[in-house]
Amino acid sequence: MESIAVIVLLAFAGIAAIYLFYNRAIKEKQAKDPAIYIEGLKALLEGRDEQAFSKFREVVSDDSANVDAYIRIGNILRKYDKADRALQVHKDLTLRQGLTRDEKISVLLAMAEDYILLKDLSSASSALKELLHLDGHHRRALEKLLEVYVKQGDWDAAYETKEQLVKLSGDKGKGELAIYRFFQGKKLYDEKKFHKSRIVFKEAIGLNTTCTPSYIFIGDSYIAENRIEDAVEIWRKMLVAVPEDAHLVLSRIKKGLFELGRFGEISDVCREVIEVSPTNLDARLSLADYYTKKGEYTTAIEHLRTAADNHPESYLPTMELAKLYLVANEKDRLKELLNRLDGRYGTLEYQYRCKKCGHISREKMWLCPKCSAVDSFAR
Repeated sequence: MESIAVIVLLAFAGIAAIYLFYNRAIKEKQAKDPAIYIEGLKALLEGRDEQAFSKFREVVSDDSANVDAYIRIGNILRKYDKADRALQVHKDLTLRQGLTRDEKISVLLAMAEDYILLKDLSSASSALKELLHLDGHHRRALEKLLEVYVKQGDWDAAYETKEQLVKLSGDKGKGELAIYRFFQGKKLYDEKKFHKSRIVFKEAIGLNTTCTPSYIFIGDSYIAENRIEDAVEIWRKMLVAVPEDAHLVLSRIKKGLFELGRFGEISDVCREVIEVSPTNLDARLSLADYYTKKGEYTTAIEHLRTAADNHPESYLPTMELAKLYLVANEKDRLKELLNRLDGRYGTLEYQYRCKKCGHISREKMWLCPKCSAVDSFAR
């Protein structure tokens, strides 16, 4: 009897164990059902952030091991200006044991973006460096680290990071390094180390012959040392290399030639630009201004009319023509020009817009004051 009782008890114990195992397996299967997670991803891709957030919350309530869902919850919070809460979500994940390498990388990247939005650049840099210790070729991390260095004004580190990114691209975009080299030189220039700054500016030009700010600041550094002739020479080289930016240095060249007693050479300078860039507005306007000052109005008018024909969208040649027609008392031509100006009084001649954030500036900038984008302004 006792043996029968033992057998019955063992049988019940076995059935209970099987039931518990089966029940746990069912629950685990239900908890890890990917359907809700996939719905969240789909909602996120379609821009339905609120639904995505709700789905990911549902996922982690059933499956706390889903690290990616937590990361995405934090990312959505950051997107809606709740970076402090996002950071807390992401930091909590770092306390977990057993995170995979890829999970650690994803968490660190998310934390870095939180820190950047919170303007804690030092912590962002630390998170990104820890990430790069796990994966030294992580492009997104390098891009974010570059962003941090730019915001910090650490141009030496920014150059090195950009160099790493260029190498990852198989040296494609090597010319983009020039603007970071320029900013290294600009730092020396601001410290009035003019000779050293010129060496760096010239290295930037060696990387990219169209690095406009390097030409400008080489000339400005010469002016600071009263080497006007050298300044005019480098600016004239820039006109040939980057004729589309002629307006940035023509006034400097005019002033320099005037101080050298060689103002008449401005006509040669402008013709050099027109030779390589026949429709260059700035050179044509400067040439017209030169002939106007000489009293040769007919020649000046010819250049202005050419400029107006080449650039019908531009306000300047039309305005200069109007002035000359007024001087020459040519009322009919003046009336025609004024009609052309009708409805265009709001035009901004030299307006630059940041390609990243849309910030507008009347001056050419190489670092956006709003979003810290490098070399992002275009006319």
